[in-house]
Amino acid sequence: MTRERINVGGLLFDNVNMREALMQVQEKIEHSQLCTEESSLLMAANQDIFNHVGKYKNLSLDRLNRAFLIIPDGYSIILGAKYLGTPLKERVAGPDLMNEFMVVSAQKGYRNFFLGAAEGVAAKMAENFLAKYPDLQISGVYSPPFGDFSEEEKSKIKNMINESNSDVLWVSFGCPKQEWWILEHEAELNVPVIAGIGAAFDFHSGNKKRAPLFLQKLKLEWLFRLLQEPARLWKRYFVGAKTYLGLLRKQKSVVLRKQKKHKH
Repeated sequence: MTRERINVGGLLFDNVNMREALMQVQEKIEHSQLCTEESSLLMAANQDIFNHVGKYKNLSLDRLNRAFLIIPDGYSIILGAKYLGTPLKERVAGPDLMNEFMVVSAQKGYRNFFLGAAEGVAAKMAENFLAKYPDLQISGVYSPPFGDFSEEEKSKIKNMINESNSDVLWVSFGCPKQEWWILEHEAELNVPVIAGIGAAFDFHSGNKKRAPLFLQKLKLEWLFRLLQEPARLWKRYFVGAKTYLGLLRKQKSVVLRKQKKHKH
């Protein structure tokens, strides 16, 4: 599949629908021996990532753009791409991609490892997935302690993953820690696909309620989440929106200048 990428705020999103995203993940697994130089990172990105680039450790757009697949997890990305005149096909939400891939995994025998979230959340999610998809192969479940990991903990996580013979490692450390952690450690991990998936663990475990489908269709999932966790999320949605809009305006002005030059 030829890769088409759309620049939104400096992040290069893959212009894919859900079916195409699932195909790319499968291709990465099937051809993992042939593309050892390619990043294993699958990134489900929304506007929040722009609040952290250049501020969190050594996380940069260049490093993130190495991902083999970047999907537009939030409607803010879809609207941003449209505003820039380069629309994306559709929103491919991380929790939906994860669920759809469990269906594929149960059919094809792919092995999934769940890493992260609060204690008990990943285990409950695994239990829920197995109840829905009895043929699903879960190669590991581990919720490490919060905060920076000790050297002993880092070694423990690496060994657990490498001994599991997994096809996909799903990581829920929250944005941007999960993306940074994947980029820092992917070279040491024998997994073709490592997906930063954030709140999907909470939703699929039942730890947090996801917005009803009608609110998702009205593009109001962000509001539902904000009402659930106002203290944690108000800054992300309101202060973060200002950062994101500033990036889009800057990018749009560059596009318009280029268009003017071509006319002359």
